[in-house]
Amino acid sequence: FPLPTARSDHRRRQVGDLVLTSSAIGAFNDLLHELDPDAPHIDADAVATIARWLGGLDEARREFLLQARLGRLNELRAMRVDPGWSSDPAQTQRIDRLLAYIDCPDDLIPDNMPVYGLLDDALLVELAWPILADEVEDYRDFCRFRAEARRNARPALDQATWLRARMEEGALWEHLHHVHERPYVEGGDPERELRVR
Repeated sequence: FPLPTARSDHRRRQVGDLVLTSSAIGAFNDLLHELDPDAPHIDADAVATIARWLGGLDEARREFLLQARLGRLNELRAMRVDPGWSSDPAQTQRIDRLLAYIDCPDDLIPDNMPVYGLLDDALLVELAWPILADEVEDYRDFCRFRAEARRNARPALDQATWLRARMEEGALWEHLHHVHERPYVEGGDPERELRVR
């Protein structure tokens, strides 16, 4: 989403017929920074500006942009309930807090509001995603790894097995790179012409 920079005046606080209150925006920012302390601060003017921009798009484009963000939740939900995957407690709490907000129909912008109802949900996912993205990418790789094992009729694999395999793979690539960087012949003058007798 095109995020405008925060401004000192808050004249524009309206999304559709809804006027965004300071307390509601404050609660949204509190949650956002609980999820990711480095996320930007969002004010009512910014949300209203994004809403006007979103409202100016045709329905298909608007739906695509919202679902591009909200579609990421499917992976988060799958990761959260997968018995083969375990997140650290802080990350688990972030995911649970994010999903609880998304699942609440009456949040910053009520979900049943035409056009704008999912804007705050998509905005929260977009702004909190950087702190979740690396683990989601790892989970994708784990799922590919596990599916490959199943195709080859290998025993069910867990997260520890996947991690060990990837670390071994990384060590192998590092070793190969190190070997490639070393000269084949130690010592001597590399400029000296080779002679065959």
